[in-house]
Amino acid sequence: MTDSPNHKVYFVPGLHRGLKVLELLGAAGEAMSISDIGRAMGLSRSSAFRLVYTLRHMEFLKESEQKDTYTLGARVLNLGFAYLNQQPIATIARPHLASLRDKTGVSAHLSVLEGQDVLYLGSHQARTGYVSNMVTGTRVKAYVIPVGWVLLTALDDAELKAFCAGQKMVPTTEHTPTTYTELKAKVASVREQGYVFSRGFHEPGGSSVAAPVRNNTGRVVACVNVSGPDSGFDFDQLDSLYIAETRATALQISRGLGYLGDN
Repeated sequence: MTDSPNHKVYFVPGLHRGLKVLELLGAAGEAMSISDIGRAMGLSRSSAFRLVYTLRHMEFLKESEQKDTYTLGARVLNLGFAYLNQQPIATIARPHLASLRDKTGVSAHLSVLEGQDVLYLGSHQARTGYVSNMVTGTRVKAYVIPVGWVLLTALDDAELKAFCAGQKMVPTTEHTPTTYTELKAKVASVREQGYVFSRGFHEPGGSSVAAPVRNNTGRVVACVNVSGPDSGFDFDQLDSLYIAETRATALQISRGLGYLGDN
């Protein structure tokens, strides 16, 4: 966002610091003490204490199991889900994902590319025991998973190279691309085929089918996928059921966004 000419008048430093505390704890992935927070933000202990006190009072922070340390509270999660639920594409996709889940018997998801991550906007878990560990709000590095490769088809070569340059690509399985050239090949394959089927690409014993969702201009803006343990799939019906239904669902959601193409 571009700063207003009256930025110094409108800007509220206290609110900014409070929100930075939430970002700090979210990025830390572990509990932090008031002293830790103060050092990380360049604040005195008394200033950090007041911020933590206020956020804790509002239930955006809570005390962790370790004495005098704090983690994010439930209200942050509530805001996150409210944001996800307000995304128009999530609203359009919801009934289609439920139908896809019921037809295939495995979990169905909607995700988008946010920075370097895949962000799961919606997740309809299987009604059987064949559930997925990807739930609404989950983030995964996009280069790692086939869903990410689908979403990265929206980038041209220069954008994809910049995407790779900004991070260290660490393998999680033998299928993980760890260079721009390898990722480019994965993305090109998805672009040509129109979907991706993976078996053990992200983690052993798990399978998925993913297909792109397009907006009214034809640009890939989201991904639909079904996923779960191998035991939840009937691989004899891979083409006729899982791939066909996933692609059909992605096209239905695309239609809801104004896309007029055939696939």
